[in-house]
Amino acid sequence: MIFVVLVMLITSLRLQAQEVEAKLDEAASSYRSGDLENARFALQQALQGINQAIGTEILGMLPNEIGDMTKVETSENVSGTSAGYAGLFVNREYSGENRNASLQIISDSPLVAGINALLSLPTFMVTNPNQKHVKISGYKALLNKSIDDTGIVSYQMQLPFGSSLLTFDCTGISDEKEVTRMLDALPMEKIVKTAQ
Repeated sequence: MIFVVLVMLITSLRLQAQEVEAKLDEAASSYRSGDLENARFALQQALQGINQAIGTEILGMLPNEIGDMTKVETSENVSGTSAGYAGLFVNREYSGENRNASLQIISDSPLVAGINALLSLPTFMVTNPNQKHVKISGYKALLNKSIDDTGIVSYQMQLPFGSSLLTFDCTGISDEKEVTRMLDALPMEKIVKTAQ
């Protein structure tokens, strides 16, 4: 089974590489002929393919299990956007008994500036008791805790790097240390290096 998945992944990456090369050739040809609109469009499509390849690589780095939750394969999503810019979106969800989690990476996130501003504040200036600064594998992150009307605890961790944002949401885990342990188990340095 693992061999079949590996062969499918390699085949998919080769096809993506061929598509990216074709779009780059199209962009160069359009540029040389003076068709700048098509050159831009072809470059955006090439960047979208590159972002999809990067997202697939990041998904391969993520653990199949986190804490006592296993990945939900049908929820995995990788896309490179091309709405006037090139971006990356990666999503994986995990599920366990009475708990679940999701991990997302979004490049060019508009939230990065606000989160960086909050992280630059001294800890004693944070007035929300359910919000704190944490370090995950050496990276500064913002951790928010919330409790719903039924008493179920949720955490959201937002870790900015460059212009990208990694967000981890989990529900049904009441111990903050368990949440940070799960996050420290992620290959954060590899993820950051690959996403940038």
